[in-house]
Amino acid sequence: MIQHQMDKVVSAIPTAVGSSAVTLTVDTRGWDHCSFTAMRASNASTVFASVLKVDGSEDNVTYSPVSGLVGGTDFTIAAVSDTASPASYKVDVDTKARPRYLRLTVTPAVSVNVAATARLSRGEQAPVTASEAGVIGWVVG
Repeated sequence: MIQHQMDKVVSAIPTAVGSSAVTLTVDTRGWDHCSFTAMRASNASTVFASVLKVDGSEDNVTYSPVSGLVGGTDFTIAAVSDTASPASYKVDVDTKARPRYLRLTVTPAVSVNVAATARLSRGEQAPVTASEAGVIGWVVG
C-alpha cells in the first residue's frame, strides 16, 4: 500500500445548517494536483447541490469558471440515491494547466449541512509539520 506523500489538506465547514454557498479557496503554487471533495449530510432531497463548480484566478481577486468544471454546464451533477446517508462528490484537477488559485463553490439545493475539503498533492516539497500539512495534528504509524 502506498501512503499519501507530499500532500496538504484544506477544509471549509460552515458553522450553521443552511442553503448558502460554501466556498473553499486553495493556492495551488507548488502543487501539481488538487482533489476537492464536497460532502452533504443525509437529507430527503435527491438533489446534491444546485451549484457545484470550480473557478480559477491568477490574483485571488478576479475569478472565472474553469472550463470543464462547472456542474450543470460541463457535467451533470449526479443525484443522491441514498438520502438516508451522507453523500460526497469529488472533483479532481490537474493544477499544472490551471490558474494558481482554485475555488470550489457548493450551494445545497435545500437547507442541509455541507462541507468541503481539498487535498493538494504531488508537491514540490513534502510537508514535515502538521501545520505545513494543513492539519492541527499529524499521527504517523
